[in-house]
Amino acid sequence: MAKAGQKTTTYSLDWETIVNLESRLIRDFKKSPTFELGTNLMLVSIGARLGLRVIDSLQLKWGDLTSVPVGEAFIRKEKKTDKERLLVMSSRLKEVIELVYSAWNPPSSNFIISSQKGRGRVPMSIQNFNRRLKVILAGYKVRYIGNGSSHLLRKSFVVGAIKQGFSGGDHLSLVKVSKLIGHSNVSTTLKYTNFELSSAFSLYELD
Repeated sequence: MAKAGQKTTTYSLDWETIVNLESRLIRDFKKSPTFELGTNLMLVSIGARLGLRVIDSLQLKWGDLTSVPVGEAFIRKEKKTDKERLLVMSSRLKEVIELVYSAWNPPSSNFIISSQKGRGRVPMSIQNFNRRLKVILAGYKVRYIGNGSSHLLRKSFVVGAIKQGFSGGDHLSLVKVSKLIGHSNVSTTLKYTNFELSSAFSLYELD
């Protein structure tokens, strides 16, 4: 456990773990479509499937996503870099959006990720986002290494996309993902992967 003021590294979750968590969140929301459970689902799905920085995820409104068809690209400007980021609506994210939207029927001007108090009128704070994510991970018994912050979801997207590319024979997937998420240098993206640590872990499974 990190001491006050001490930074803790954030590591990605395996993509299968993300998908499994998302599936359980969908199951629970279908049973009880409350504001809390819907927010939990949107928090994880948007964070992991768009790979945005949390400050950009929190600015998303229902009108930004409900009209985007599956497979269509759309542009968002990043607050940190002021650069335009190209995003694509996946079929799974579209499914999640439609599920929650149809249950709540919120105004298109409402923020998607909002606190109980804000109720869509104001975005959730980053601190609240991180606290809630930790509660979700603990509640669903998802084990993770390091800091369970919003960056965990962004890193999971990055590492998942790179691995999928490599497994499909695309040996430039690291470069492509780096460009996709707006990194100016591939070495920055490489740091996201924590490949050095992953390689070290594999030593424990010597034949």
